[in-house]
Amino acid sequence: MPAGKYSFYLHTDDRTDVAAMATIASISQPLRGDFIRTAAIAGCVVYRVDARLPELVTALFDGQLGTDQLCGLLAVVSGEYSLIHAQENRTVPVITGPVTEANVDGERRRFTLLLPDAQSAQRVEPLLDGAVSRLRGQLLRSVIVTGLALHTLDARLPRLLASLPVPPATVHELHAIIAQVADVLVPVTAPVKVEAVPQTARPVDDDKTTIRKNMKRMF
Repeated sequence: MPAGKYSFYLHTDDRTDVAAMATIASISQPLRGDFIRTAAIAGCVVYRVDARLPELVTALFDGQLGTDQLCGLLAVVSGEYSLIHAQENRTVPVITGPVTEANVDGERRRFTLLLPDAQSAQRVEPLLDGAVSRLRGQLLRSVIVTGLALHTLDARLPRLLASLPVPPATVHELHAIIAQVADVLVPVTAPVKVEAVPQTARPVDDDKTTIRKNMKRMF
């Protein structure tokens, strides 16, 4: 495969893949290549913040990623539960109804990720090339689905993450960007008040008393 060109597959019998295909289909055909590229870069940015996040977002994505869900994931991976904002008890919808022929056959659709310029390639290729070959397809799928999920949260978010000259490096930095775009209150940690410890006056020994004590010890 030419440099800067990657293929990935989405399956019609997978709930997450169906949601991802629907998100891609919501974009007009001439813009889909750039849309997928932006989603991949944004997903790689999230991966570099915490490698667990893309897999978690992919497992959770059902067609619409909520701010409460994403903030909840950030809180879980960082252990900072103050990042949770308006967390709701959401349940993953169960898809019911007649099984179509496509579901039985497990058809798949092929999509192509093109990285034509050096900047986009620099943000994606090192991550994919560094992955084990048998896991590269799974990694590519998870980062792209993550970018697609961010698009459903706010269409500005993937492009913002992909265009930042200095991407976020920590969960807190990523949360601050999400909070700014999605209009979420950023938890403010109250500054720790450090009280000065009063220093007790050190008793000054009388020189003569000290000498007498030392003389007694010697004799």
